[in-house]
Amino acid sequence: MKRVLVYGMTDNPGGIEAYVINLAQRLKEDIIFDYVIDFKTIAHSEFIGSMGSKVYHIPAKSKGLLAHWKKLWEILKNHPEYDTVYFNILDAGAAITEFVPWLMGRKIVTHSHNGSTQKVRLHRLCKPFLSFFTKEYVACSKIASEYMFGNANKALVIPNAIDAKKFVYNPQLRQKKREELGVSEKMVVCHIGRLSPQKNPIRMLDIFKAVLEKQNNAVLVSVGTGEMEQDVHSYAEQLGIKDKVMFLGKRTDIPEILQASDIFFLPSLFEGLPIVALEAQAAGLHCVVSSEISKEVDITGEVSFVPLKETDEFWAEKLLSVFENKVREDTSSKIIEGGYDINNCREKDLELLKMLK
Repeated sequence: MKRVLVYGMTDNPGGIEAYVINLAQRLKEDIIFDYVIDFKTIAHSEFIGSMGSKVYHIPAKSKGLLAHWKKLWEILKNHPEYDTVYFNILDAGAAITEFVPWLMGRKIVTHSHNGSTQKVRLHRLCKPFLSFFTKEYVACSKIASEYMFGNANKALVIPNAIDAKKFVYNPQLRQKKREELGVSEKMVVCHIGRLSPQKNPIRMLDIFKAVLEKQNNAVLVSVGTGEMEQDVHSYAEQLGIKDKVMFLGKRTDIPEILQASDIFFLPSLFEGLPIVALEAQAAGLHCVVSSEISKEVDITGEVSFVPLKETDEFWAEKLLSVFENKVREDTSSKIIEGGYDINNCREKDLELLKMLK
């Protein structure tokens, strides 16, 4: 069976990781993904092992570019079966890694999963090289295609898909999880994402503090870790709201946490097409997100886009208004009808499969 080497996975079970794992599951009869990573561990390791996939470790670019290139060169030299390398990336800096398989004559498929970056200078510098090295272009949205490749229509757009049935609204499961978390009588605002600059976690806490000034019975459930974790925890303490914020770290019970929540909150500086917002909508939640996020993410009509320039109080009023007026219902069928369910995207999968082969 055809094997493809995949780059872009990390040790954090985030959006790219969810997409790649779901795709590997859907394509398991056609292709096997193996992985090359520059992290000590890989997210979803148990699943990856169960699929018969291999994982190769290379030094991070920050540890030395020559060492990074050398190890990747050795892997590809010893495994000529990897005639295709599939890059799932957030910015054009990945071109630095793509240089090696391009030099060795391997086909490079680049998949853009983001709509902007904080590494602006690196991205702009590497963008021409990325396009030169890439044979096949893929993106999660038109915004992600424009950002990475300079043309909204250049890439095959494959919407991030989820298993909608895992998130169907269930009142009994909701109550059970709320009791488990100790939030049965509270307004639960949920944020799922890395604690990194892109996700805007400091602003998230400022906005939530404004919520608490009007609704003291609220709690913020934050799922995820990241390089800002310590800073975010310290800032919550500084604001005097740490007892109102539940930092849950990495979790495997995302569907249940979404059931227990009342609102999904994502004030990101930028995104491609965030999978977690699809999952939240499938669970029947209203999402309050920044207007920097692609409008394509609104599948159910239950997404409010708020400009980041608005005040914390404005954001808080929106969150409170949603809480007071939202009637929870099963909206998973809208995800399926919109083409965002993993069981209903075979046509796009086949187009990608042709690129990978």
